[in-house]
Amino acid sequence: MLKELLIENLAIIEKLDIEIGGGLITLTGETGAGKSIILSGINLLLGEKAKIDMLGAEDKSLVAQGVFNINNNQKRELLDLGLEVEDQEIIIRRVLEKTGRTKVFVNGVRTPLGTLKEIMRTLVDIVGQHSHQMLLNKENHIKLIDRFSEEEATDIRENLEDSFNSYNEFNKKVKYIEESKKDLAERKEFYEFQLEEINSADLSLGEDEELEIEYKKLFNAGKIKEKLTMSELGLKNEEINALSIIYTCKKNLEMISSYGKEFGDIYEQLERVYYELDDCVGSIENLNSEIDIDENRLSEVIERLDLIKRLKDKYGETIEDILNFKSEIEDKLNKLDENEFKISNLNKKREEYKEKYWKYAEELRNIRKKYIKLIEKELIQELDFLNMKNVNIKIKLDEKEMMSKNGSDDIEIFISTNVGQEPKPLQKIASGGEVSRIMLALKVIFSRVDNIPILIFDEIDTGVGGETVRKIAEKLQEIGKNVQVLCITHSPVIASKANEQFFIEKKIQDNKTITFVRKLKEEERVMEISRMLAGDNVTEAVLKHANELLYE
Repeated sequence: MLKELLIENLAIIEKLDIEIGGGLITLTGETGAGKSIILSGINLLLGEKAKIDMLGAEDKSLVAQGVFNINNNQKRELLDLGLEVEDQEIIIRRVLEKTGRTKVFVNGVRTPLGTLKEIMRTLVDIVGQHSHQMLLNKENHIKLIDRFSEEEATDIRENLEDSFNSYNEFNKKVKYIEESKKDLAERKEFYEFQLEEINSADLSLGEDEELEIEYKKLFNAGKIKEKLTMSELGLKNEEINALSIIYTCKKNLEMISSYGKEFGDIYEQLERVYYELDDCVGSIENLNSEIDIDENRLSEVIERLDLIKRLKDKYGETIEDILNFKSEIEDKLNKLDENEFKISNLNKKREEYKEKYWKYAEELRNIRKKYIKLIEKELIQELDFLNMKNVNIKIKLDEKEMMSKNGSDDIEIFISTNVGQEPKPLQKIASGGEVSRIMLALKVIFSRVDNIPILIFDEIDTGVGGETVRKIAEKLQEIGKNVQVLCITHSPVIASKANEQFFIEKKIQDNKTITFVRKLKEEERVMEISRMLAGDNVTEAVLKHANELLYE
C-alpha cells in the first residue's frame, strides 16, 4: 500500500507530505481545490510523462515521492524485474528539473523510466475517465477476460505466443526465399544465356597471353622471315663465311697453344664461339623453316582475341574474372533447385508451428469461455447490488481465422439495461453512470484475483446518486478490506465510509494560490461531510445527517 506521499512544486502545490493508512481512503474538497493535481503527482510515480508546465515555480524542481509497503508476492515480482528489496517497502522518487530533464530513483538507485512503469504496474491501478474509455473500447475486453484467467492460462498463452512467433519466423524465411526464387526465375533465361556464352568460348587461364604472342608472330611473319633469311645468308656467305674464318683462326691458335698458356686460352675461347655460332646457324635455319605466313591462322587468332575481349567487356577484366563470374551464375542457377528443397523443409516446420498454435488457441479459447460464464454471472450479481436491477450481461466470443499473439478470439461485452431488450455493444448503450458502475463491478471481481495492492478511483460517483451512491460506497469499503483504495470523490456518502479522509483546499498566501492537504480528525470529518451535503448552508439537521452517515 501507499504509506507516504510527498509532492513538491507541482502546479499550485508547494509542498504536500502526508501519511496514509490502509482500507478506504477518500480525498475530498471543493471543485478546483487541486484533487486532480494530486492524482497527477501519483501518475508521475507510475511513470507517466512529466511536462515542464507542471512546475509551480520555474526556478525549482518538481519532486514526487511515494513510500510503498509490499507483500512477498510483490517482492518476488520486483525481483524478477531485477530489483532487490531488503525490507517490505520501496521508495519511488521522481524529479523534474527546471531544465525539463527527469530522473527516477527506486530505493535511492537511478532507474530507467521504463523499469519504473513495469514496477508500478504491479502495485497501482488507477480507475478514472481513461479507464472508462478503455472499458468502452472493445479491443480491451479480451484483456479483461485474460486478466481473470491469467494464472490458469499463463503456460498456454506463453506456448501460443512462442508458436505464433516461430510460425512468423519461418513464414518470413519462406517469403524471403520465394522472393529470391522469383527473382532468380525471372532472370534465369538471362543467366543461362550468359552461361552458354561463356561455356561456348571454352576459355582457359593464360590463353589470352599466349594468343597475343602468337598474334605478334603471325602479324609480323614476313618481316621475321626476311630478317632470319638475311642472318642465315650472312653467316653462310661464301665470300665472307664467318664460321670458316673462325674455324681457320681456331686451327692456327691450336697449333701454337703448346707454346704458351695465353695462346691456349684464346684457342679455347674461339672454339666455344665457333660451336655457339654453329648452333645459332642451325637455330636460325630451324626458325626460318618454321615461320609460315598463314593468313588463315592470323584471322583465327584475331577472331579469338576479339571474342575474349568482348567477354572481358561483359564479365571481367581477366579470363580468371570471367570464369569466376561463370561460377557465380552456376551457383545462382543451382539455388533454384536448392530453394525448392529449402522451401519444402521450411513449409514443413511452419505447418508444425501452425498446428501447435491452433492447438493452444483452442485450449485458450476453452479457458476463456469458462471464465466468461463466471464473469457474466458475477458481473450481473455485482451490478444488481449497484442498482442495475434488470441488467443482462453477455460476453460474446467469436472465433477468428486470423492468427495473433493473443490467440484467435474476438471478445466483446454486450449489455442490456432493460427487460426484453437484446444486449448491445457496451459502448452503444451504457451511460456515464452505468460505465462507472460496470467498471467498479469489474474491479470488485478482479480484486479477488489481481495481485495489485492499491486501487485509485477518480470520481467513481460521477453520474450516479441516491441509493446507487450508497451501494458504490459499500463496494469501495468492501474492496478496501483486501486492498488499499484511494478515492477522489464529491459524494458525502462515499466519504463517510472511509477509514481515513483527507481534505484538499486552496488558500491565497503571499499573493499566490496554494493547495493544502490535511488529514481530517473525527469532528472535522463531520463538518466536511456536512459541507459536501449542503455547501455553506450547514444546519443542525445537516450535522445530524453527517453524523448518521459517519457512524451508521
